[in-house]
Amino acid sequence: MRSPLLAVAGLLLASCASQVPTAPSAVPQNSPECLSAKLKAVDPLPTSAIPDDVLRKAQSGWVTVSYDVIAGKAQNVKVVASSPPGLYDAHVLRHTSHYTEPTGATVRGCIATTNIKF
Repeated sequence: MRSPLLAVAGLLLASCASQVPTAPSAVPQNSPECLSAKLKAVDPLPTSAIPDDVLRKAQSGWVTVSYDVIAGKAQNVKVVASSPPGLYDAHVLRHTSHYTEPTGATVRGCIATTNIKF
């Protein structure tokens, strides 16, 4: 009797896991204000920004962050979604928080997605 119950529990867990966004297209897009400002893109995440123990996993993924640009500097940087959740979040947050816009613009509601491919 236990094995059918375990099989059903496994199916339920698998179906719940599939509800998590699996592509960056499932996350919010840039605000109209951010789009019209034509800001420079966030620089690509350098491999050196990811610790060796994470790199050894050789797992592709993506992280989408939201942020405001205030006086040319990224502020209020937050992870909106990621896959796999948590693997690259801290590294992308740290990297995006160093973003600067040369014009010194102030714009709210920006979104950036970083893709990590192996």
